[in-house]
Amino acid sequence: MRQQIFHFSLFTFHFFFVPLHVESDSKREIMEKEKDDILLKVRSSRGCISAGYRLYTGHFKHIFRYSWLAALIFALFCSVSGALMIMIPRLMPITAAIILIMECLFASYGYSVLKQHQTLGSILRPAKKFSIDTHIFVRTIKCWVWVLIIYILVAAIMAGISYVAIKFLQLYTAIGAISLAGLVIICLLLPLTYITMRYILNDGMGFWKQFKIGYGVGMRRWGFIFIVVLVACIVELLLLMLLSLPATILSIANTQSMFGVAMGDPYALPSYMPALAAGTFLIIGFLQAYVMLSVLFPIYYMYGSIDAQEQEKQDFNKQQQ
Repeated sequence: MRQQIFHFSLFTFHFFFVPLHVESDSKREIMEKEKDDILLKVRSSRGCISAGYRLYTGHFKHIFRYSWLAALIFALFCSVSGALMIMIPRLMPITAAIILIMECLFASYGYSVLKQHQTLGSILRPAKKFSIDTHIFVRTIKCWVWVLIIYILVAAIMAGISYVAIKFLQLYTAIGAISLAGLVIICLLLPLTYITMRYILNDGMGFWKQFKIGYGVGMRRWGFIFIVVLVACIVELLLLMLLSLPATILSIANTQSMFGVAMGDPYALPSYMPALAAGTFLIIGFLQAYVMLSVLFPIYYMYGSIDAQEQEKQDFNKQQQ
C-alpha cells in the first residue's frame, strides 16, 4: 500500500510540477530572446551584426511569406532586364533604372518588417498573402530620391575635381588627388546609412530635418557605422558574387559572340539563349533579393544602438544639470 502511494505521489509530482517547470523555462527563454532582440539597446558593432542576422534568419519564414510575391516580381523584372542587357547592350541604362525602382519596392517590404518590429517588438505572421505598406513605400521612394540627388551632386563635384586635377597636375599626382578626394567623399557620405534608416522608420520629420539632426550624430559614431556597414556589405557582396556566377558566364559568352559578329563571324550562340538568360536571371534575381534584404537588419540594430547611446547621453547630461 505504501509503495502504491509512493508511485502515485511521484506520478502526481511529475504530472503537475515538471511541466510547469519546463513551461517556465521556455517562457524565460522567450523573454530573454525578446530582451536580446529589442531595438533600443547599446550594442557593439559585433552585437549589431549578430543581432541583425539572428533577427533575419529567426523570422525568415514570416519575412518570406510577407514578401515572396514582391521578390518574384522583382525577379521577373531582373529576368527581362537581364535578357535585354545581354541581347541589346545599349538598353543597359533603361534596364538598370527599372531594376533600381524594383529594388526600392522590395526594400520597402524590408523596412515595413523592421517598422513592425520597432513598434511591436516582434515580426508577426502576415494576415494577408500580399500587402504593401504604402506609407513606408512612399517614404522609401522619397528617401532614395533625396539620396540619389546627393549622389548626383557628389558625382558632379568629383567630376570637377578630376577635371582640375588632370588639367593642372601630373598624371600620377592627379590620380592620387582624385583617389584621396573620392575616399574623403565616401567617408562623408557614410552617415547616410544611419539617416535613411532613421527617416524611413520614424514619421513626423522630413528628410532634410533628419539629415540636419542625424548627420552630426552619424559623424560622431563614424567608426561604429563603418564597421557594421563594411561587414554587412562584405557578406552581401560575397553572396551576390556567388549567385551571379551563372549570369556572369552567360554575359561573357554573349560578349564574345557579339565581338565575333563585329569581326565578321556568324552568331555562335544557340537560338534559346534569350530564354536561358531570362530563366537564369529569374532564379538569381529571386535569391539575390533576399540577400540584399538581409543588409537592412544589421543596419537596423546599428541605428537602434546609436539612438540608445544618444538617449543615455541626454539622460546623463540632464542628471548633471
